[in-house]
Amino acid sequence: MENLEQIRAANALLVAERTTKADVNKLPAMIIANGLLATTAFANEKNERRQAKRPAMQAVLNGVAGHLASPEIGILPGVTDSDMLIRQLSDRNDPGANSNRLQRATAEALVFIGYVKRFTTKEKSNSEG
Repeated sequence: MENLEQIRAANALLVAERTTKADVNKLPAMIIANGLLATTAFANEKNERRQAKRPAMQAVLNGVAGHLASPEIGILPGVTDSDMLIRQLSDRNDPGANSNRLQRATAEALVFIGYVKRFTTKEKSNSEG
């Protein structure tokens, strides 16, 4: 049976192999200062051609969404990406979208991003200057 640390590590390794330290470094501070929802909205911002302005940061938060949705974690079941993360945590019609759930998601996201940061070996991002 896997424990929580093993689950986090396994999920983080999948994200870390597709990202760089530069893509991950600012996220914890941004989440602490602005919150998970605002940080995710910032990462998902689109340009006038409807393309992601920060695709690498968005990819990390997509990984966070997948981790939070994993059956072992179960904070956001059914979430597949960071857009859905925002919608599910801010849905006024969902009684489960409460402050406790947001706090749990934020705390787990910070721990998970810490794992991603440790496992990432590449220094510079190819997709962001």
